Amino acid sequence: MTSVPTTFDETVALGGQVSQYAVIARRKGNTWYLGAMSNWDARDITIDFSFLGEGNYEAVVFKDGINADREATDYKKTTTQLSSKDKLTIHCAPGGGWAARISKIN
Repeated sequence: MTSVPTTFDETVALGGQVSQYAVIARRKGNTWYLGAMSNWDARDITIDFSFLGEGNYEAVVFKDGINADREATDYKKTTTQLSSKDKLTIHCAPGGGWAARISKIN
């Protein structure tokens, strides 16, 4: 979390519903920071990455762990590759969330 900037060059709302959930992408330079959070209902959310420019990207993802609904510190860190053509369905535990740092690799 210490590597997340405090100011950004661009902000894009990717989805949400008042009092239900929100998904936001913020760009600083060539790096995107995404965050999603849910209310107290578990839910699956599909994120469309069409806002990314051409090329391939690497995403470092922090998502709710299997026990996140009972233990707030339970998370899983993964790395995946994305492009602007991809859509990804994420799962948020009750009161949970999802975050990613996305950097261009070519």
